[in-house]
Order: sequence, then structure tokens, then C-alpha cells
Amino acid sequence: MLRIKLLIFGILVINYLGCVTTYKLPTASVNHNFDNALINKTIGIHKQNNIAYSPNSKDEVLYYLDMGMLYYYAGNYKLSNDLLTKAELSIENNFTKSLSQYGASLILDDRSLNYYGEDYEDIYLNVFKSLNYIKLDNFEAAGVEIRRVNEKLTLLQDKYDKLTRVMNSSENAKKIKRSFKTSNVRFYNSALSRYISSICYCHEREYDDARIDIQHIYSAFRQQRNMYGFSIPKRILKKYKCLDRNEPEICLKEKSSANINVISFTGRMPEKKIKTYWIITKKNCIFIANKKNGSGNIDVISWPGIKSGYHLKFALPYLEKRKNYVKTIAFYIDNKKYILEKLEDMANIAMETFNHKKNLIYLKTIVRATIKGIIAADIKRKIENKYYDKKTKKKKTPSWGDLLWIEAQKLIIDAIVEAIENADKRASSFFPALAYMGNFDVKPGYHNIKIVYFNKNNKVIKIKDYGKQLIKLNGLNLFQSSFYGIN
Repeated sequence: MLRIKLLIFGILVINYLGCVTTYKLPTASVNHNFDNALINKTIGIHKQNNIAYSPNSKDEVLYYLDMGMLYYYAGNYKLSNDLLTKAELSIENNFTKSLSQYGASLILDDRSLNYYGEDYEDIYLNVFKSLNYIKLDNFEAAGVEIRRVNEKLTLLQDKYDKLTRVMNSSENAKKIKRSFKTSNVRFYNSALSRYISSICYCHEREYDDARIDIQHIYSAFRQQRNMYGFSIPKRILKKYKCLDRNEPEICLKEKSSANINVISFTGRMPEKKIKTYWIITKKNCIFIANKKNGSGNIDVISWPGIKSGYHLKFALPYLEKRKNYVKTIAFYIDNKKYILEKLEDMANIAMETFNHKKNLIYLKTIVRATIKGIIAADIKRKIENKYYDKKTKKKKTPSWGDLLWIEAQKLIIDAIVEAIENADKRASSFFPALAYMGNFDVKPGYHNIKIVYFNKNNKVIKIKDYGKQLIKLNGLNLFQSSFYGIN
């Protein structure tokens, strides 16, 4: 029996070692330069850190997402799209593979699986692909990307229903008297993607389609208040009210004035961190607690046949918002100041979509940690029992050398368990946290344009000066800008 358990344990170790990636996540130096808005230096250091990396591993989605977003900020829109497209394909393929792996066993460490992205990553990559295509004057492709966002949101519940069924069918899931389940999806409409879609439709003079998008923006704010806990932009609300009374052409068609559209991003998505908990086994059940001594008990799960006496540590991932240093964004047209309005709290949506699958992560981690922990504990017990005399039913007195060897083996096992049973902290690093919009009517012709970012003390922290720009009647006239730094 000991040999079988050692074999299983060895497989788990090999499984963990096999998941070690050659992709180096952004280092402190990379993050420092990014936070100080030194985008080209950020790219240079990050590329150098990964010069030996060949995107053909469990973490290629992270690589493509990180580099795709960095090149978006740098203005290399074609390369950004190439990388984000590869990320999207890898996400789809890796999720499909994960279904068969979960169906086979729940004891696989999440970090050993091919990373298939967080839902917000899969959704927002299409948003930035659409913005890239707009910059490349390919409005048809931009529309395709926005429709992909809507399709993914529609299928999000089905995606997790499928994953839940696979997990519940696993043999390891049958050990416990609790089913895998997720909460209902509450994010099904992105105001940001609808806004981009609406301005593209207006540019193409498809005003009825633009009307539908503006109505969806209004619905997003009304029906998803947990994610849109702020007022709908006044400029969008004005158009919505106009459309409620008039034909789309009356509200949306440009007449003598040209329309300027603005999209601005700030901050960074929440950081993925981990928190440690304890499993304390009792007869036929397990207790989940904050402390090893059982204090801070938070859950009890029925587990028929499990023995009492095991204390097993495990960790769960969670998202924590980062500090955002931008308080106000001003858009200047010929020195006349306008304030951009918040359109989407992307960080809130990241938290919401992550929490949607939190129950799956929670129960899967507990099952996996319990099975692995008991195997490790039994191996350590067998090692100690080598010095137990079955005839006299007394412990033999081991030598100092034997004692040192016993403790060394137990420490090695503990270290391996610590290494192979930890939360999956993988997440992309460079998606923004907030999206702002602006929509202004001006006389067609040349205008001086700039965007200024202010912190909470009303201090200027960034100026993006576009200089003199030709604003065309019936032109898209879209200005994109980002401030992701901390200064």
C-alpha cells in the first residue's frame, strides 16, 4: 500500500514539475517602468526577460495577452491584434482541454493545466482588438470583434454549466456530499463594447443599429447596478431620451456639426493574490477554518468514510483592486475644457466574473488538497511506523541518524506538498481598470486637441497633446488615450 501511495505521490510531483513554465511574468522592474508610463522601456525589459521563451506551453495565453496589451499602449496596433488573436485561440483550445482533464480527475493542480484565461480577459481582448482595427481603418473587422464580445457574454452561463457537469461527473467529486455549482451570471451586457459599436454604426450611417446599442448601454446601467454603481454618462442618457421620442436619424445623424468621440483608459486590473485556510478532518466530514486549531470555522462538508485527525493547509486565490491615481480626465478642444465621464468599471467586472466561478475553485481545491494531504500524511506515518515493533506493539528506539533521516523525509514531503498544493495566481498584467468616454459636437475643420489627467489633488499627471487635428463632418473622429501609471 505504501508503494502505491508513493507512486501516486510521485506522479503528483512530476505533474507539478511538468507545469513549470519558461515564461517569466512581469518582474518588479517591468512593473515599475509600466507604472511610470515608460511603455517602450517596459516592452524592452519584458522581451529581454523572455528572450528564450517559445510560446508553446501552459502559459502562452499570458504571454500573448501581456504582449498584446503592451503593444496596444505602444501604438503598434497590428502586432497587438496578432498577439491578442493568438491569445483568443489558445483560450478556446485550453478551455476545451481542461474539460477532459477535469473529467478524468480533480486532483490535478490548476497550475498544471493550460491557462485558459479569466472571463474578463477573454471578453476584453475583443474590445481592444476592435479598437486596434479602428486605428487600422478596418471598421468591418472592428464590428466583428464587438459581436464576439456579445456572443461570449451570451454563452458565459452555458460555459460554466458545462464545466459544472464535468466536475460533478468526476470520480473524486463523488467522495463528498456536495455538488459543484456556480452562481448565476450577472454580467451579460458591456457598456464599453456597446459604446464602441454605437459610434462605429453612426460612422457607417446605420443609425437604427446604433440606437439598439445605446438602448443596451442604458440597460447595462439599469440592470447591472452591482457593476455599474455610478451614473450613466449624461451624453449617452441625452441620446437615449432623444431616441425614446424620435427616429434614430434625428438624434444621431450629423447635420452641420462634426462629432468627436473619446475613449480613455486608466489604472490596472485587480491583482490576483492568495489566502491560506485549513482543513480539519473529523469522522465522515471535514471542517474548513481560518486557523490550524479550527478557529474561524467557515464551513462543514460531509465526506463519508474520511477519518478524523488530519490537519491540512490549502490556499485560494482572490482578486484585490489596485490603487487608481487618476481622479479627473479633461478633454480640451481649442482650450475649452470638457470632463470625460466614467463608462465602465472594468475592475468591478473582473471581480464579478471571477467570483462567479469562486464556488467551483473553492470545492475543487478542497477535494484536491484533502486527497493529496491525506496521501502525504499516510506516507509520513508509514515512515514513522518502520520503527514500530508489531510483536511487542512498542516503538523501537531509533538512533540519532535514524531520527534525522525520518525528519528529513517528512520535511521533504511537506515541502513537496507545499509546492504542488498552492493557489493558481496566474493572470495577465496589463488590462486597464476603468474606461471613460466623451462625445462632443464641433464645427468641422481644424481644432487643437489634448487630454489631461489629474490626480485627487488636481495635479496634472499626464498630458496627451494631439496638436492640430482635422475634425471631419461624418468622420469617426475617435481619440483613444490611456494613463496606466502612478505618478
